[in-house]
Amino acid sequence: MEGQISFGKGQMLMRDYRSRDEILVVLLEMCEDVARRAREAKKVGRTISLSLGYSKDAFGGGFHRARTIDEPTNDTLVLFDVCKTLLDEFYAERPARKLTVTLSNIESEYSMQLSLFDEAKWRNRKLGETMDHLRTKYGTTALLRAVSYTEAGTALTRATLLGGHKQ
Repeated sequence: MEGQISFGKGQMLMRDYRSRDEILVVLLEMCEDVARRAREAKKVGRTISLSLGYSKDAFGGGFHRARTIDEPTNDTLVLFDVCKTLLDEFYAERPARKLTVTLSNIESEYSMQLSLFDEAKWRNRKLGETMDHLRTKYGTTALLRAVSYTEAGTALTRATLLGGHKQ
């Protein structure tokens, strides 16, 4: 087992996100990034962590929680579902300023058990690989989820940054 490395995505948000729905948009985009990095490295992970920092206007603070799942994954929507569950359990309905999503307890993707009877897992795996291929070939904004075009979406803005800074 190669549990020493992790794939994470931390983000200082450009503004305070005041509602759960806005935070979920950013979380979905971040889960997409983390899952893509794991797929590119041919890795899967069992432990999904979510950190949320509250705005200084809301007197700071925040939480960091993790959940270990039974079956290792690099599927965006599995990561998102776990993050959404953690958010629902620990979010205090205060403006958020910093989010971090991490996939750890890493192992080789080839150790992942695929079931002949679970077609959705195979289809999602191939869909993720295809989306990654298109983004690599045509750029990160060539294929985005619809939520990235909303006011809360950050993917278009982040695509113009180099190392998190304006070019």
